[in-house]
Amino acid sequence: MRVWVNVFSLRLLWDDRSVHGWGNHRGNRLNVLSEDDLELVDALQVNPRASWAAVGAALGRSAVTVARRWNALSAGGAAWTGATVGPDLFRGMFIELGCRPGTVDAVTAALVGMPDVLTVGRTIGEFDLYVIAIAPTGTALSALSDRMSGLDVQRSRMQLYTRVYGGPEWRLRILSRGQTAEVRPASLRPMRRAAVDEADRALFLALSGDARRTFAELADELHSTPQAVRRHVERMRRRGHLHFRTDMARPMAGWPMAGLLWLTVPEQELDAAGMLVGTWPENRFCAAVVSAANLVIIVNLRSPDELQDFVIRLRRKHSTITVLDRRIVLRLDKIHGRVLDSAGRSQRLVPVDPWHAVPAMAQDEPHAEAGQGAPAEVRLTG
Repeated sequence: MRVWVNVFSLRLLWDDRSVHGWGNHRGNRLNVLSEDDLELVDALQVNPRASWAAVGAALGRSAVTVARRWNALSAGGAAWTGATVGPDLFRGMFIELGCRPGTVDAVTAALVGMPDVLTVGRTIGEFDLYVIAIAPTGTALSALSDRMSGLDVQRSRMQLYTRVYGGPEWRLRILSRGQTAEVRPASLRPMRRAAVDEADRALFLALSGDARRTFAELADELHSTPQAVRRHVERMRRRGHLHFRTDMARPMAGWPMAGLLWLTVPEQELDAAGMLVGTWPENRFCAAVVSAANLVIIVNLRSPDELQDFVIRLRRKHSTITVLDRRIVLRLDKIHGRVLDSAGRSQRLVPVDPWHAVPAMAQDEPHAEAGQGAPAEVRLTG
């Protein structure tokens, strides 16, 4: 399947000739992802730790070629891998902030430096910024709320999000079924839930900036052995504490903006609507929230008009959905720990730490939605 890059994005992003380049753009900074690049990204979204031999076979390229291409994309900030928590731990707050005149940049700078702040975006409308923060326990949620309330802003709105239907592990979905099968990881048999401890946290942080790190590299950092690290990774994955993700600079693929929607969905349709949107490739974040609205969605857009098209498409599937609010996201300053430039390229990493607010906690009750199974227990000891 061919993927066409939006012409507006090409014109918008080919804005500098800079320090890093590859392929036919040697000596220039890469500003647009090619069709081959998008296929490579999609392959690593299916399996961020797939061997280069498997990726090459799926794409009809040599292992050396795809490895070289990925290294160039990663070095240029165009694409990256990392770690995220599983759905049982993925809880937190969706925050909107209205800043005082002339303070948006300062508030943004403060937010992107917070390890439990996943994403920061700039919006048009009632609020200047939106923030997605992770807080898997009651203690973390309370600390996050206090910190956000202390920001020097004119107004704020904080909503608890519970079930996350899509976004942390999204896919372009451009590979064929056969190609996808060639790189798809083997299924893991789930293990009984257990406490998250400091060793789990250390491994999570070690993988947060690069899911493709070798077991030997991880062992050196964690003062362990490659065999022990391999078992530890598998154990965390089987318990649902650790997932891997691959992301990219969205504007470089023709998505220079995004849309933010607050929706009300009949409770009996909420899970079905959320899970449907979670599979759509333009979805950035979709979660149930505790507020007047009960579903929040962020979607990639090529133009503002596409937001209405998205709503129409969703209503065809769920006619009872009501839109309470909508706005355009002009740019993202941070995505899942990656601090971005104006073209969406990764400039630096602030490792995501869901347990940032509770580093010396002996035990804490995880917050859970009423009627839902409690998330995995989190126990951190200093």
